[in-house]
Amino acid sequence: MSLITSKAPNPDKGRRYLASLDQALCNGSWLEVAELARKTDKHAPERKCFTLTARTEAQIASASHRPTSASSTGTSSIHSLNEAIPKLEEAIATADSGEAYCAQICLAEVYWLQEDAAATLKALAVGSDPSATSGTHTAPLGWLEVCSVKASYMRAAALEALGEDREVQAAYRAAVSQTPGSRTPELRRWTERLLARACMYGSKGTVQPNYASLSQALSSFRAWSNFWQRASPPVSGVGIDVARVEVPRRQVWKAYYDLLSNILQHGFLYNSNASPSSDSIVVPGGEASDERYVDAKIRQRAELKRVESTYESLLFNETQFPKASQTNTEIEGWIEQAVGNWRILCGAAWTDAELGEGGKDAVGRAMLEILYRAATKTFHSTAILRQLFNVHAAIGEFELAIHAFNSYVEIVGKGKARALKTGKHPLDLDTDDTAIMTAADAVRVLCKYGDRDQAEKATAVSKTLQEWLDQQQPTTSEELETREDVETGHPEPPSQPPASALSSMTLAAAHRAIGTAQAHWARLTYDTDARSGRQSDAVKSLRKALAYDAESVESAYALARVLAETQDVPAAIVVIKHSIAVADNSDGDDGIEDFGRHRQLIPMWHLLSLCLTAGDDYEPAMKMCEAALGQFGDASVLFGQPGVPNAQRQSRAFLGLVDQMDFYEKQAIIEIKMTQLTFVELTEGAESAVELCEELLSFYARLFGSPEQLQTPAKPPLTANTIVPPTRSGGRLRSIAGSIRHRSGRTSVEKGVTRQPSVTSTAPRTSAESGPPNGYASGSPIAITLTNEDGVSAEKPKHDHHHHHHLHVPFKIRGHHGDSREVGNLRTKRSAEGLNNTSGLDGRDAAPAVPPKDSDVVDHAPGAADPSMIQPAVRYSTFAETSASPQQPLGDPQHNTSHGTWLPHLGHDSQSPEHDVRSPAPLPAFSATSSPQFSSLQQRQHQISILVKLWLFIAGLYVRADLHDDASGATEEACKLVETLEADKGAQHANARRLFEKGWGGGKSVDELWADAYSLKGGLATARGLPFEAMEQYERALSHFPDHAEGIIGLSDLLMDIYEEKLPAEEPQPLFEPSPSASGTFSDHPTTLPGFDSRPTTGKSTLAEAGRTLPTAAGRQKDPMPAELNRLAARDRAYMLLVNLTKLGSGWDNAEAWFTLARAYELSKQVGKAKQALWWVVELENSKPMRAWCEVTAGGYVL
Repeated sequence: MSLITSKAPNPDKGRRYLASLDQALCNGSWLEVAELARKTDKHAPERKCFTLTARTEAQIASASHRPTSASSTGTSSIHSLNEAIPKLEEAIATADSGEAYCAQICLAEVYWLQEDAAATLKALAVGSDPSATSGTHTAPLGWLEVCSVKASYMRAAALEALGEDREVQAAYRAAVSQTPGSRTPELRRWTERLLARACMYGSKGTVQPNYASLSQALSSFRAWSNFWQRASPPVSGVGIDVARVEVPRRQVWKAYYDLLSNILQHGFLYNSNASPSSDSIVVPGGEASDERYVDAKIRQRAELKRVESTYESLLFNETQFPKASQTNTEIEGWIEQAVGNWRILCGAAWTDAELGEGGKDAVGRAMLEILYRAATKTFHSTAILRQLFNVHAAIGEFELAIHAFNSYVEIVGKGKARALKTGKHPLDLDTDDTAIMTAADAVRVLCKYGDRDQAEKATAVSKTLQEWLDQQQPTTSEELETREDVETGHPEPPSQPPASALSSMTLAAAHRAIGTAQAHWARLTYDTDARSGRQSDAVKSLRKALAYDAESVESAYALARVLAETQDVPAAIVVIKHSIAVADNSDGDDGIEDFGRHRQLIPMWHLLSLCLTAGDDYEPAMKMCEAALGQFGDASVLFGQPGVPNAQRQSRAFLGLVDQMDFYEKQAIIEIKMTQLTFVELTEGAESAVELCEELLSFYARLFGSPEQLQTPAKPPLTANTIVPPTRSGGRLRSIAGSIRHRSGRTSVEKGVTRQPSVTSTAPRTSAESGPPNGYASGSPIAITLTNEDGVSAEKPKHDHHHHHHLHVPFKIRGHHGDSREVGNLRTKRSAEGLNNTSGLDGRDAAPAVPPKDSDVVDHAPGAADPSMIQPAVRYSTFAETSASPQQPLGDPQHNTSHGTWLPHLGHDSQSPEHDVRSPAPLPAFSATSSPQFSSLQQRQHQISILVKLWLFIAGLYVRADLHDDASGATEEACKLVETLEADKGAQHANARRLFEKGWGGGKSVDELWADAYSLKGGLATARGLPFEAMEQYERALSHFPDHAEGIIGLSDLLMDIYEEKLPAEEPQPLFEPSPSASGTFSDHPTTLPGFDSRPTTGKSTLAEAGRTLPTAAGRQKDPMPAELNRLAARDRAYMLLVNLTKLGSGWDNAEAWFTLARAYELSKQVGKAKQALWWVVELENSKPMRAWCEVTAGGYVL
């Protein structure tokens, strides 16, 4: 009885075995399927259709081309599956719908393995929706779900094999929108296969992208990404064999990254309003509002970063370190793609706010981390070293960039040497074009951003470049003739360059780099004999560069600059005009990106203007300066929409090209404005130019932000000299009214006209205050008055009469062309260009004026004069300020806060009540090499250097206008800025060498800035008739920067005056303290003091008339007298200083230095040398521009 009971079916066991069989199928445990199917047949005989399906699935899994994850003793052939086809068809006809559906999917899989797509579709067509099945015996839920995914996969794959593209797209779209999940290993495997195939199919349609194809492909890849985000890791010992996956996961993630890169490169944008079923996932970048635009870009960057990290992890984990004879091409290829994306993200189309935390600096440093990780999976990869050089240079780490470049050159050089021996180019080396272009970029970086040491390094790199070019043997007789022409003194190459293995762009870049390095070193070398030779070689190389690329603005600028410096101004004008004409002929459609060449032409127009001034063509030269900014058409293109508040300036619609420029481009625009002011001084006089100085500072504020942020060090030292009492307006800036504009009714004392005493002359000096030794104290800081929207500041009445003080240029008399109407046209043009939009300053059309005496002015200086005597300050005017949203005073700046809480400029999205010492986010230029992202200290150094230059330029105008007190105030503003920079350097533990050297980046060193300031103070003292104070200032200038040209010239003139006994050897000392004069100034000149006494001076001293007894002639003959020795020492020192100056690159073409040297020669009885020096002065003056050639751009010979 018990035997009969044991053989009878047990429904409970049947259900358990059926569930176990379903679990084995879902887990891919194919070795357990046979036994479980037998037990299921025994205890659930009505499930024969399902057990047949299970056995067939196990047989399919053991097919020869689909090995199982577990080891098996043998595999079955695909052809043996034919025996299962009739059994499955019979079972389908008799089974219920649920089990029949599983059998149909199994049958379709058999056809699919036999590569019969039509039969596969036929088998799938008769199947029913498993969710709609009903009956007594339904298939288990787990395997039914797997069969549904398998059906979707095989249907889409069969349609794709038959070329039914329209139906394939619909099938993949439906599959992507209904991906089930990854609850079991087989479900995970089939879902992965389905999504991988959908992704790879979608990526094929992005070769020629459109919005629909990109949207569909992006939907597939997002479903793939979401699948892996929610897929739980497989249980240990149970997983998916990689060999059983058709498309490797790494390949899918790479295709995903390719798609995102394609979207990024085409400038497409995500649609933040797209629904899950919408096709408009990608929209044009210009169709979104500002908020949606920023949000879409943040999501785009986040998705790209996530996919990049995933693919990198898979790539590096699955890649082994290569042998010395191997190379990992996949890693190097992906690195090139990643760096290309990095260039776009750090380009003009992206801002820091759109990149998330850290901005472009964080993106660059993340790229560096990728490069260094990639270096651990490659062996001496030149591609990675090249990109390390590019990225390090782009984020301002120039030292590390040059280290990477040195390693790059060493490896490439050895590879080229092996290639010369074997005749085969190594596969793991960069091509000759790539290597030469990299070396050319290195020369560009060294010359533009480096100092003297880097310029010397650039010459060494240029020699390496020349060696690499020499390895390209001449292929035609024409090139041989070209070399002969060069040797015989004809520098121009043939109009058609000879054929070469290198591309024309590579040859142009190489010769341009060689010429730039030669010209740059010629300006810095101490070898005077080699200077002319280097300049000649530079001209030859740059002419070759233009022959290979006639449209290159960089080559044309460098060539024209060298020609102009070598007194070949007519040839320079020809080169510039040709370059501008080529640019006019190559103009495309209007657009922001089409202005790239126009931006490069800004220094070219300025250089052309200076070349015209060398020939006294001032009116055309003035028009060239206007054309430099007028080439962009409307002023809003360059400067953005006028009258826009700061809060709205972040909008893309209100930004201008200047918001995309780096500091070098902005400084080039500032230099043009300074040249225009020089034209005004030349034509109308210095006083007329002084009236426009406020506009110059407003121009600076629009380009670089408010100068107030530069007045306080990043970490100010807590000393008695740096602590300033707070003011009611909260300002820390000294009065600008006493610096940029003379006060009403204010003229010089030397003219004998009464004026209001300035604060600098009436405020008593304290021991804690510092100032010039002559007693003209700068006084305590005066609060800056920031006008509000109600217009507190009043208008300055215009003067009907001006005293014209024309520009006096030594050694060359310039004519005063034009009249007041022409200058008025210049001012009208200024308004038309949007450079001084008065409506954006205070809401009125008239120029801002000095308020009356009873204006609200604060003086926090102890013991200050009556407030009625103090002139109110003039605020910095910016284009971003309007009557609707004025610039308000800020509280104490917090410079030690985190970067996330700083007040941003353009390119930063967050707002904060603190000051921000950062500049607007620098954007890469349109050249091959991106503009570097300098550190905050380097940016401050460049900004302060430019602002100091502006103040000293304004001070020079005041000196020539005989407004000496105003000149002193402007000079003190410059000194305060230099003190700020010195404090910033000191906070970085800078030593004396770091203060003397400029280092990487733009601007000048701290010592050179001090020399500029003290030199101008010396000129101011000379204009005031205080020669000994001038000597002291010149000495201080040379103590900071011994090669300072203006300081040497000014000091040498005074020293030679001592030799000629025009001045006493020592300053006479008064017997009592100086007393204030009626004009409010200290009268400390010795000749104005009655009954003064002084120390003994030279024999022909002017003090002889005061009753002093001078030594007799016999006494002087017996004793040489120290006074005579002092005279000789003064002459010899002036001689030595001038000889050294004229040997330097900064003084060899300085006409004033040579003229002063000719005087020293004459005093030394060297008449022949004096004549030679004077003839050289004549030659220099015949080709001398109104301003120095180096004032065109701060980048030297590099744009």
